[in-house]
Amino acid sequence: MKVARAILFGLDRRVIVGAVRVVITDAAPKIILLGADAFLPMPVPPGWDAKAVFAYGQELPFRADEGRLEVVP
Repeated sequence: MKVARAILFGLDRRVIVGAVRVVITDAAPKIILLGADAFLPMPVPPGWDAKAVFAYGQELPFRADEGRLEVVP
């Protein structure tokens, strides 16, 4: 186990909206939920040390039911 820093970027992938510490057992988390916002892994920006931090980009949450895909505004 190790602790790492995850930088959270907004929908445009340019503005940092926060930073959190994550505990990693085998691999980095596949999703980070912060309040009602979902963040998925993204490439680390050029010039950043990819071993020191993880980058996550905000995604619009959605719900998928049979025959229906619904985006939450």
